[in-house]
Parts: sequence; structure tokens; C-alpha cells
Amino acid sequence: LFVRSRCPRFFQSILRMAGEIGRMAFVSAAQTPRRQMALQAGHSAPVRHPAAALASSAPQSERLGEAKSSISNIAMASALGAGAAAAGVRRSRAKRSKKSRGSSVSMAAVDTLETLLTFYDVAARNGSEGATQPSLAGRELEETAQDRVFNWLGRGPAPGSECFQVMQKYFPGALPGAAVHFRSKAVLEEEFGFTPDNTLLGTSFCPDEINNQERDIGTKMRRYWGKVFPMGGISGTPYVGETGFVAFSSHVPKDGNIIVVFGPHVGISEEGEVGQYLREGQTGNSTACGAVIGAYNACLSGFDGAPSEDGEYDMQMDEIKQEFVPHAEAISKSENPMAAAAYVAYEMVKDRTLKIVNTKFGSGKLVLIGGIQLNMPFPDYADHFLPLMFEVRQEGQPTQDLMKHFVNPSIQQDLTRAPWAAVTAQREVFAWLTWSPPALSPVYRTMHTYFPGALPGQAVHERLVKVLERFGFDTDNTILGTSVCPDEINNEATDLPVLMQDYWGEVFPMGGISGAPFTGKTGFKAFSSHVAEEGHIMVVFGPHVAISETGEVGMCLRKGQDNESTACGAVIGAYRACLNGDVGDGEEGSYDMQMDWIKRQIAPHVNGIQRSENPMAALAHQSYTMVRDQIFGCVNNDFGSGYLCLVGGIQINLPYPMEDHFLPCTFEMRRAGEPTVDLLREMKEFN
Repeated sequence: LFVRSRCPRFFQSILRMAGEIGRMAFVSAAQTPRRQMALQAGHSAPVRHPAAALASSAPQSERLGEAKSSISNIAMASALGAGAAAAGVRRSRAKRSKKSRGSSVSMAAVDTLETLLTFYDVAARNGSEGATQPSLAGRELEETAQDRVFNWLGRGPAPGSECFQVMQKYFPGALPGAAVHFRSKAVLEEEFGFTPDNTLLGTSFCPDEINNQERDIGTKMRRYWGKVFPMGGISGTPYVGETGFVAFSSHVPKDGNIIVVFGPHVGISEEGEVGQYLREGQTGNSTACGAVIGAYNACLSGFDGAPSEDGEYDMQMDEIKQEFVPHAEAISKSENPMAAAAYVAYEMVKDRTLKIVNTKFGSGKLVLIGGIQLNMPFPDYADHFLPLMFEVRQEGQPTQDLMKHFVNPSIQQDLTRAPWAAVTAQREVFAWLTWSPPALSPVYRTMHTYFPGALPGQAVHERLVKVLERFGFDTDNTILGTSVCPDEINNEATDLPVLMQDYWGEVFPMGGISGAPFTGKTGFKAFSSHVAEEGHIMVVFGPHVAISETGEVGMCLRKGQDNESTACGAVIGAYRACLNGDVGDGEEGSYDMQMDWIKRQIAPHVNGIQRSENPMAALAHQSYTMVRDQIFGCVNNDFGSGYLCLVGGIQINLPYPMEDHFLPCTFEMRRAGEPTVDLLREMKEFN
């Protein structure tokens, strides 16, 4: 800890050295050299999706065996699409000019601190000696940094659970829908110039209501990119056909772009049963996708492909059944028929999607994001999406395969075999999600040197929700108060106070400049009188401080301005005033009570702040103490039998397009007649 705080660069050098030693030892122990595996991956028989195996003309026994193998190896098929050229190479950061806030930071690529293992190394580890194809067998028995973080956030199942094991065994490479959205958005914006203004979104998913929840990829993308053209019918097949796509593509802006995201869906129950889903309000599981599983069952029961009696009144179901006729028997004999059926459905949806799309709508680009939607147990986890296609097409230009952007070897290593990957694991995952600055940026170094433990606002919010559920907090019995500086840079969409208000509902703003709760005891008494019977109160508080793109603490380039300004302006202004002898006595006739109070709180500490290694960082920490003490003096537990939850820290404003962070310093539960429960450990980084 001493070395880390006093000599951060030396500390990072130690981490790099340890990581490289571990990497070399691990690679030397592999049975098959990386180069040989890459050559095999590129030139031997390709890894095939289960649907392709089932549709093969080979004898049935061979087809079934290939289908079983392919189901387990589907993530490798995605990784191979990225090309073997990425193996073992440090990711580089491409600088791209940003007009907003004058930033040139790229978030699509992710820097790492050392040369890291790739999926080819994992393949060499898991594959049998002499294997001709990479294998991800055993992925369900591993725990990666990515797995751990997604579970910590409440997005993914716990490693080792039945649900986790089934998902990773049959759908390895699946990610929370939001993660797929964040990754694809970063790539399309930074490398291809996509914006919500020049882009149209089309989706082809089954209309089942469980595919239209807030946690689903289709919803996430619609909320960001704007209006959507739904093309899918039951099973996710784009039944709008060529006519529908022509109509849709005719709406694209001049020189604009189109994104089409598509795929079937399948449920995974808490017990790990594929094809089963417990719907909200029901007491028993039901099938998902009902249409696909129904078509498969119909084929097992003797459906021969002839149109049903309902004819034109059930056209979509008739086509799905006809698609499954050639595959039903082989699916039934596979290791997991419901997983195999999902891959057959994906091939069906992909085939129809490719038949109807074209690039004749203009000079813009067509992006195809295809995969399998995984409906995870509600409300415990976010729905996942297994990406199987990510392409950019343009009239007269070669197709570009972008699947590599869903792969990051540094966060997808098994932590039991690569323990060094756990060091800064959360930061690596958050950077890959484009929530945090990349590891080699000046912003990253400054933030984690002077504000160690800082987390993206989204991560703090999601973790808080998960922890508070254990204490009975929900949106109906909880009211939210905030005490943060009213500076507009604290009120952006991904800032913690805004995220919490969007989730919990109405808010009672208690803070003035600096973040101190100037509404005082009277304000809290009024606020707490609004709580529901036996309800709870949550108060989020703290000062804020900016970090510039060059890593300077206390400076921020605001939207539309040419020059940086201070943040927090009030706190830094008070500190500078104190240095000049103005300690907040107040001038006669002036009306600046909040600023005068801040000066009086800062004045006793000016000399110590001035002598510190980074005065602006020290000032931010002193400001936190100032705000915290004022909060503690204003709140009470007299409002009823519920909990008072206090969440305090330092809001860190980062340059665009990085999301603002929050350094948790207080997380505690108070209730009348009971000892305070300190929960700060729940917000700490793990390793």
C-alpha cells in the first residue's frame, strides 16, 4: 500500500513484471505452441455452429457428434471470426478527434498493462494434445474477471451456480445485453462515425414480452439510437421480408447508416434448464422460445412439413416447423436438445435476415449484429446475448468483420490459473465496457493514484441496488435525497445522482455549492416526513472534483468552451481565497452565505493542503470530510421504523467520452434503536 500510494509508477512496473512472469510460465506449460494453434485455427477444419453440423450431409452419428462439440465451442467460433492476427498482441489505442469537450480519447480499444493471453492460449490449455481444433470445453468450470464483475453488479449469475454452468457450457461467450450494446456503440461511433442522428435501428426478435424488458439488448439499443423498426415475428425471423426492409431503409437520413440486430431467444431457468423461464407473476416455468420449442415438438410428433389446417392464419409457425423438419431427430439426440434447437433457430433467422437486407439505400453503412438472446432468471440477472455476427457492409466495399470487439483476453482468463488477472480486474472490465478510462491514460493514472477505489457511477448504482435489496429497499418504500453540488456537470445521464433518481423516483435535493447540505436540519425533517409507512430513506452526498484529459486534478473542459475551468469551482475558489487571507468573515452588505461557510471550513486546513503532493486532490478529500460532518449533523432516525441509508463519496468528473466516477467513502445503514451497519466493504474493489 505504501509503494502504491507513494510510487505509483514503480507499483505499476511491479504489476507488469509479475504479469509477464506469470504469462511466460503459463505459455511454456501449454502442450501446443500458440503459433501452431493459431495456424490450426486458421487453416484446419473450421469450428461450426450446431445448426451447420445438424444440417450436414454426413451420416447422422457424425452429425450428432459434431453438433455436441459445436455447442460447447460456439464462443471459439466467434473468437476465430476476429482472425488469428490478434493473438498475443498488446491492444493499441487509436486516437480519434472528438469535438465535444475537445476530447481525443478513444473508448473502443482497451489498453492493458501487459501482453496478455488470448483465446488461443485458453484453447491450448483446454484442448486435448494433438487436437486439430481449439476447444472451450470446461469454460463452465472457470471464473474470469468478467464473470466476477457481472455477478458483483447483479447482471450475471454467480460462477459455479447451475445457471452459470449451463450458460457457459452451451452458450460460452454470452454477455449481458448492455455489454454488447456498449461495445458495439463505442466501435461504431469511434471507427465509423455513427451517431443517433445519422443512424436508423432495426430489430428482428421474437415479440415475446420477455424480450422487451429494460435489461434486453433491443431495449438498450433503442433507448440510445432512437426509434426502432421491428422486423421480427415469432422465433425472431424477419417476416416483414424484402418489402419491409425496402420500406425501412428508405427512411434512412442522407448518407446515413442502418443497424440491424437480430436473433432467436431461449430461456435458462435458475436451476439451469435450457428452454425454461419463470415469467413474472406465474408460479411455474414455461417454454422460451415457445414458438421454436413448439415447432420442434411438433416435428417429433410426426409433422411432415405440410401446411397446417390454419393455413394463412398461422403462416409464421408453419415456416418454423418446416425449418425444423430436417433437424428434429438429430436435435433430440444431442446432449442438450433445447440448446441445439436455439442454434438451429439462429441459423434460420440469420438466413432470412441475409436474404432481405441490402446496401442499396445510399452511401451509408449497414451493420448486422446477430446472436442468441438468453432470457435469464428475472429479476436476479440481466438478459444476455451471445454475439455470433458483427459485420459492417457498404455498397461497393468489402464486408468488415468486427467480432473481435466482443473479445478481451485480459478479462476472460480463468482466475484460478491466471491469478494476476485479478489485479485491477474491475477496472479492466469497466474500461472494456467503456465506462472507465483505459489503463494507460493519464486520467486513469491520476484517478487511481489520488482516488483509489473510484468506480463508474453506473457500477456504484447497480451495486447499491443489489445490496439494498437485502435490506428490503424497493422503489415503492424508499425516498431519495441528494446532497451534491448543483454544477451541471454533476447532472449528466451517467452520473450517480441522476442514475439513482431515474431508478428510485422523485428526489429531495439538499445540497448547495460544494455539496454541503445547506437545507440543514429543517430541510431533513421536512424531507423525512414524506417517507412511506415503515419505509426507508437514502441520502447520497459528497463534493465533486474534475480530472482533465492530461490528468490535472481540479480542471475540466466544459461543453462548448475552449478553455478548461475549475471543478469544484466553489471549493477551489474558497481554498484560493483562504490562501489570500479571506477566511469567510463576510463583507458588509454581501450575500454569499454558502461560500463564506465553505471558506470557514477550509481555512484551518489550508497549510496542510498546500504542503501535500497534490493540493487539489487533498482539497477534494478535505471537502468530503466537510460535507460528511455536515450530513451527520443534519440527519436522524426519528422518521419511523425504516432504515436510513447514507452513501457518501467524491464525485469525479472525467473528460468526455469517459463516464464520471464516484469514490465511495461511506455506506452505512442506520435504524432507531439498532447499531449502525457499515457496508463500505460491499463497494470495495476485489482482487
